[in-house]
Amino acid sequence: MTLGRRGAALACTLFLSAAMLAGCSSPQPADDAPTAPLSSLPQHLRDSGKLTVGTNIPFAPMEFREANGVLSGFDVDVLNAAAADLGLTADFRELGFPELLPGVVAGEVDVAARGLFDTPARQSQVDLVTYYSAGTQWARKAGTDVDPNDACGLKVGAETDTVQFLAELPAKSDACTDTGKEALEVVRFASLDAALEALRAGDISAVSADSPAILWEVKKSPDSLEAADAPFDTQPYAFAVAKGSALGPALQQSIQRLIDSGEIKKIAEKWGLGDGLIPTSLINGAVN
Repeated sequence: MTLGRRGAALACTLFLSAAMLAGCSSPQPADDAPTAPLSSLPQHLRDSGKLTVGTNIPFAPMEFREANGVLSGFDVDVLNAAAADLGLTADFRELGFPELLPGVVAGEVDVAARGLFDTPARQSQVDLVTYYSAGTQWARKAGTDVDPNDACGLKVGAETDTVQFLAELPAKSDACTDTGKEALEVVRFASLDAALEALRAGDISAVSADSPAILWEVKKSPDSLEAADAPFDTQPYAFAVAKGSALGPALQQSIQRLIDSGEIKKIAEKWGLGDGLIPTSLINGAVN
């Protein structure tokens, strides 16, 4: 879905309105003007000039704090660019991971971003605007031979409320018991960092998480961690917005402009994530 161009007078008016909302220091697209009319956005966004984003850290390289405390990452860069394209400024707020979608539903934040997979279950709560593609991947201690396809009887950690904890690992455990083998023990952790610490300590045999996060951690710690096989169960990543909100189409169109201009490609390559680029942004693109 693409919004049509208005007349020159209206375009000028919209530009001035966006400039007043965003402020001189706000990042803007290459032509220094938002390409989406502010009238397409919910009223509270037009009034505030801010896109409030709920996120949960650390989840590098998607979102994390640099050593100097600055919030950084792929999701952060993409949403800063999308907000600027819409004539807004992104305002990031930290929430617990289980609080992200409820925060959107309750209107506490406009967008939830944290490497969220677009799934039918999540679509029942929120609308999901796709922007990237990733999969699930396992990390194991360097030098071990843990296999995600043959892990019956092992302890495998995952962060609570993730796709891996809720769906992937329980399904693998059921497959073990269905064939008469020992169940895979799913171990819950409050964060990916905590799961990886337990892996390094030998308390668990592997950690299952989103492939960008696993690849990032392995890149940082090649002496202690390694990827166990290739990513699997590839699905779209998406930003969550309130169900039925006008923000959904506006954000989807903004992401599509960033895709078409090559801006998302530049951001992805900055973070070593060029392999997961998608050609088209969709709203609720997951179908199974």
